[in-house]
Amino acid sequence: MMLNTHPIRDFLWESYVIQADQEFLQSVQDLSHEEKRDRFIDHALTNQMLVRLKRDPGFAQYAFERVEESSAIQDRIRQKILLLFGETSSIPYSDPDVPGPKGLAEIVSAAAEKGLDPFEEAIRFSQDPFMISDYNRDRSQREGESKLRYLQTRLEAAEGRIDNDLEIIAIRQQMSDQASGLYYGPMMGVDDPLFPAAGFTDDILHAINRFSVQNLKFKGRYFASGDSALPDMSLMEWTIPILPFLTILEKAIFGKSVVDSGTDINVVRELWKFEADSSTIAAYEWFSHLSREEKIEILNGDYPFSIGEKYLSEIDRYVPENQSYYYLFRISQLYYAGFYEHAAKIGEHAFSHEKDRKAKYYIASSTATSYREYEDYQSALRWYETARKLTKKLEQGTREYKEFVERKNCAEMQHYLNGSERFRKDIAGIVKDTCHLPSEILSSIEYNLAEASRRTGEHDQEYEHLTEYVNLANPKDPHFSIALERLDLFTRTMDDPDFQTIRETESRKRVEIYQRRYRNAVLSFQYMDAMHWIECLLDIRPTPTTYSEKSSLLRHFGKNTEAIDLLRRAAELSDEGSYTKSFCWISFALLKARDTREIDEEVSEGIRSALCSAGTGNMAGPENGYIGILKPVIFDTTGWDDPALSTRFLKAFSREFSALGLPGNPALFIGQAYLLNSMSAEARAWFQRAAEGAESGSERAAIFNLIAESYFAEGDHESACKWFARATAEAPQSLDAHAGLARCHTCMMEYDRALASIKKACEIDPENDRLRQMEEEITRMSANVISLSRIDSEEVRSVFRTGDWLLYSVFTGPERASYDLGPVVIQYGKGVEKMLYETILLPIREQIRQDSRFCTTPGIGIRSAFWKGSDEKKIPALPFTLKTVLGTPEKSLALGQWDKLVSDIRKTHKNPLSLKFLNMMEEKGFSEEVINRIGSLCRDLSLERNGAAHLSFYSRDEVMEKRREMVTIINKIIGILSDLSE
Repeated sequence: MMLNTHPIRDFLWESYVIQADQEFLQSVQDLSHEEKRDRFIDHALTNQMLVRLKRDPGFAQYAFERVEESSAIQDRIRQKILLLFGETSSIPYSDPDVPGPKGLAEIVSAAAEKGLDPFEEAIRFSQDPFMISDYNRDRSQREGESKLRYLQTRLEAAEGRIDNDLEIIAIRQQMSDQASGLYYGPMMGVDDPLFPAAGFTDDILHAINRFSVQNLKFKGRYFASGDSALPDMSLMEWTIPILPFLTILEKAIFGKSVVDSGTDINVVRELWKFEADSSTIAAYEWFSHLSREEKIEILNGDYPFSIGEKYLSEIDRYVPENQSYYYLFRISQLYYAGFYEHAAKIGEHAFSHEKDRKAKYYIASSTATSYREYEDYQSALRWYETARKLTKKLEQGTREYKEFVERKNCAEMQHYLNGSERFRKDIAGIVKDTCHLPSEILSSIEYNLAEASRRTGEHDQEYEHLTEYVNLANPKDPHFSIALERLDLFTRTMDDPDFQTIRETESRKRVEIYQRRYRNAVLSFQYMDAMHWIECLLDIRPTPTTYSEKSSLLRHFGKNTEAIDLLRRAAELSDEGSYTKSFCWISFALLKARDTREIDEEVSEGIRSALCSAGTGNMAGPENGYIGILKPVIFDTTGWDDPALSTRFLKAFSREFSALGLPGNPALFIGQAYLLNSMSAEARAWFQRAAEGAESGSERAAIFNLIAESYFAEGDHESACKWFARATAEAPQSLDAHAGLARCHTCMMEYDRALASIKKACEIDPENDRLRQMEEEITRMSANVISLSRIDSEEVRSVFRTGDWLLYSVFTGPERASYDLGPVVIQYGKGVEKMLYETILLPIREQIRQDSRFCTTPGIGIRSAFWKGSDEKKIPALPFTLKTVLGTPEKSLALGQWDKLVSDIRKTHKNPLSLKFLNMMEEKGFSEEVINRIGSLCRDLSLERNGAAHLSFYSRDEVMEKRREMVTIINKIIGILSDLSE
């Protein structure tokens, strides 16, 4: 039998996620809502780890080091990959258009295929942020299309099997994630509320967001998504883990490995995705098995990145040929991408291992130039001096020229370290010593001198050397046109005092580089690196925003006093009425309060200044005005270890707001800010304060609506309903209140009340299309209603409500090409299973497990003779259905098992326990005939459920027709149980 290696090679991570999500969905099936919410929070933390793993090279390095330290984790990863290979090897699928290696590898490969210079294309790509962004967007689209093709194949295969509803949901959820553009694993149902298994409802999402706001240090970075939030990925190529078993796995599965491929680039292209996915799985397996406390501690940590010596040593082993060329290429790539210090690190390593003197010269010079751009001029001078000494080992034709170039470089470094006088003297010496050289060489030296003069700000000398270069150079020289443009700029700005325009032009170029590096450092969580670049920015162009950003970094590193001073300076320099001014003042107040643990006059002054700076013209929308000021307050104070201090700060805000006579209710604004951050309980406390100060019925109604929304967000529809009702009492014409009541009643499956409420809203605003649409949707939902009023158990009613709520949440969204009913029908099935278990099976189970005739110790376990049977006593073993019910863990019977319950018991009627079970059911009114009727209905419902779970529905009418069929069966079962209990 031929095993297909394409799925595991090209879609290892996607296959792993299907399995991981399926296992997770299974783990939350029989939990209470509170337990399920807890599991989802842990699951969300693991997914946030994946976000950071793909963006933070320092964190990736740390994670992979933990994996490399643990043989147990490595064993688990190896076993999972082998199991996935066994599972996917029978899938007849391969993608001829699967993308190859990403990033620089793809750019170089594409250049070679087009006949372009791969080196030049790589450099051009590395230094152009717009080209990188366009490439990332195109690459994401190609990857997404390829993954969706594979997932569609998996879905079709899964739909051909029975009893695998969770696998289907896991596949469909991943398809939803891929189509949304998020590629960091199962990101909690970004598009479809039908996830997972009718368990991921809005209140769980609300709880996850609340937990993240309260506990994660870098929450803003974890919540960011899309291309604009992605850093330059150049450094991620240096974080691949060294998994010792990977080579063995590759040989076992593919018959070849990257390590043993030598110069065969095709093997690297084939297996790159397998290796990349293996590393992601490795990190996921490590992190997902940690405790919640460990996860939070790790996510809140700092992981400064440096290219490790261990990784460079691995390159020495696996790139034995042309090492100097490889390293010089990587140095250049990182240099042009702006990662100067990392380029220098590679240069130092390469130099220490290189034997060839000529190659050592080029490595030393490149290393020095990297240090120069990083503005470590002392290190740059040391390396330039080393390079100058090595020029003696070069060929005769280039030796003299390179020596003058390195003299020029050393002179430039002396300028930065010792001033311009030394520089001018050294440059004059070079000019004197090179005047005898041929014009071709002399022109290049003149251009080099001009560039050094430009970088050091000696623009009078730059002009002289550019003029000499133009007189000597061949017009076909690639630098000739650049020199002419530069000279034209000199001509146009000749009247400027001290070359002002030229200096501003140079300054702008440096600012662009610094801003790019600073932004990239922040996006990749590299805050030590960000501090270096923000200080470079401040040296050239200090602005209020830059001061504010530096203060955030200082605060991150615990330098609060300096951060407070910078915030005050930033606030004082900001324009009046600007958000920057408000933000700086409120940040000043927050940091001052947290640092001193007091709400003193300075803190109050900061709050007052922030409010005065907001301006009444900025109040449109929740993102602006006073709520705009409060959002960072809530974002910050929720992480304080002193809740009392947080409360005092907010009271001070409210007090200053009232003292200034500003329009609006400060308690209301604070509550809204809390609610925006999913802090619903805190929001309610402030809304209730706001209600005490409300002067009119309409004001109170608006506040009551917000209180209701806070309950609704938590999934407490009953409490939300009460507050919406109070709002209608205060303001009978409140659209929000009537629509809110309709939403609550719908979620509780009280469709008659929901229709009455939405009709009132429509009467108030007959032209409102949104309300009319809600009325149509509720009417459809009420066409066949589950008889909840006949069910005693609130837990069972809640399960059915969740199923209908999920269906309703789809209907309130946009019309879609197809609908997945799987999670809804699974929830209906769970409701029936739980109802039958609580009504029929649980009382019998408890009574039998307390009976000493059948249990050695009451409540502990069934006697072996009854459980396994006894040949000696001629007692058959208990049937599987009864073992399910009477076993130690509490389990309900699956729908399909009810149809076999009576026949299973009859087959083992010689087992006294089977007979006892049957008699007890009859005593409670559940005769064999009744159980068979229930079993037949359960069988029908199971068939309907399985059919709906494995099909896509293409219109809302089809969805509702299927729902009506299922609800009819559910109501028949409810009717049987209800009639017997009356």
